[in-house]
Formats: sequence, structure tokens, C-alpha cells
Amino acid sequence: MKVMITGASGYFGNLLAERLRADARTAATVVGVDVREKVVRGDEKDVKFIHGDTRKKRIEDVFKIEGKIDAVVHLARETDPALTSDHLMITNVYGTFHMLELARKYGVRKFVFPSSSIVYGAREDNPAMIRENHPLLGNRDIPAIRDRVEADLICQTFAHSAEDFNIVILRFAPIWRRAGAGILSDYMSGDTVPTLLGFDPMFQIIFEEEVIEAFILALANARAAGAYNVPGSVFMPLSEVVRRMGKKTLPLPEFLVHYKYRFFWSKNLKFDFNYIKYPFTVDGSRAREELGYRPEEIGRERQSAPAQQRL
Repeated sequence: MKVMITGASGYFGNLLAERLRADARTAATVVGVDVREKVVRGDEKDVKFIHGDTRKKRIEDVFKIEGKIDAVVHLARETDPALTSDHLMITNVYGTFHMLELARKYGVRKFVFPSSSIVYGAREDNPAMIRENHPLLGNRDIPAIRDRVEADLICQTFAHSAEDFNIVILRFAPIWRRAGAGILSDYMSGDTVPTLLGFDPMFQIIFEEEVIEAFILALANARAAGAYNVPGSVFMPLSEVVRRMGKKTLPLPEFLVHYKYRFFWSKNLKFDFNYIKYPFTVDGSRAREELGYRPEEIGRERQSAPAQQRL
């Protein structure tokens, strides 16, 4: 199997490239594409790096040069808060559309797109467990959420119109990363984590090992297609998540926590605070039944890990 990974120099691009080569279910040859410098590790015969921009017309040359590509995992995404909303949309939304068009044109059989459970929105009237057919009601006033929703919808549109071209949308629960920046790790970065007074929603967390396993299963299963909710092994009230991270909650009235989607103590962390107010927990039964996704089995391997990785 030959797999193209866009955003290959990123955190998950590296993790996935390493796993794809080693896992017997895929044993893939990887073509990594990124606008950043090459950081993909491994033998050159297993991982080929190409400098390319998914927003540009010349990215088509990669498909022409490489010949038959079996699958594309589209990880290229811009999150820099210093960039304008339009710049973010060009990369995150148009870039996704462009790669879908090229993948279909050059006979790629599978396109895997990482979405997020945030696309459903955090609302008081959400069902206890959200299924894949639930409308995408994420707050589009916030670029990070807007782009997720728009790119997810574009993938759905292609999925309805394409033949012999399976599009897999993986809607991950909030991801906890061991290294690097992320919204969840930024929010919980201090010893004390502010929460909203009077609210303690059920919360899901997925770890990077579970994320990579979901990618592998989606690629290895020839029939995988459509949207899959991908929860992690952690499902508990937000206050319990914070406690198990070895931190303390600080319940505060909402007007002391944020203003216009920004935390008072972080100029870079901009998000919809309903996500720490109302539930947006997802039902992962489709991924379990069709892909064989079992996060609890991966979670057992963390029992001997440090507290901040174990939960």
C-alpha cells in the first residue's frame, strides 16, 4: 500500500508515518508532503518526503510523479492564532477541497480526513451520546471550529458523489498529546484549571495512541467509508479529568473566565466556552462495530505510565 500523508512534518504526521511502515496491517510505503522542512524519520525507501503545498496547483505534480497512490491521509492544517481568518480558511478548507479533487482525479481509493467531535457543538439540548447523523452545529464564529465544520461538510459532499472513492471522516474526541501544543493541553496547562461555576459536563479524551490506531484501522479496512465518531478510553466528568491529571479545579463565574471567546489569562487560547459548560460526548459504536476500534484495550497499556499520561 502506498499512502500519501499531507502535513507529514507535523506531530501526528510523524507518528503515523512510523506506525504505517511497521504495522503488518498496512506495511505501507509513505509519501510525505509538507510545506515545512522534512522531519519525517525512517529509511528513505519507506518514507519519501516531498516539499509541497496542498493549496497550490503544483501539488498535482506529486500525483503525476508518484504514480498509483492507494490512500491519502490529509493532516495538513493551519492553527497559528496569529494568522488571519481568511488565511486559515484557505489552508484548512480550500486545501482539503483541492486534495479531494486531486485524489479523485488520480484514482486514489481512499481519503482519510481527521475531523473532531467539536463539529457537533456543545449545547444544552445535545443527546447524551451523539451519533454520526447529528447535525454539525459547532460555533462558526470561531475560525478553528468553522474550518473543521466546513471541511467535514466538504468531505461529506464528495462522499455522496464519488464512486470507487471511499472517504473516511474520523471525528476524534478532544486529543491529549504528550508533547507540543493543543487546545486541551493549553487549557489544562496550569496546576489549577478554571472551570465554570455550576457546570461539570461529561467529557471525553482520546490519547495519541488511540488516534493512530483509528487511522490504521480506517486504512486497513477496505470497506471503511463515511463518518466515524472516535472517542477515547476516558469518559468522565470534567472535574474528574482535571483531578486525575494531578491538578485542581477552580470553579469561577463565567464573567471571570473569558470574554469574547478568549481566556483572560491566555491571549492565544480562543475557543467556545460552551465546551466546558455543556456535553458534546459521542457514541463510538460505529467505529467499534465496523473498524474494530477498541480504545479500552489501548488504554490498558497506559496503566504503568506516569499520572499525567494515565488518567
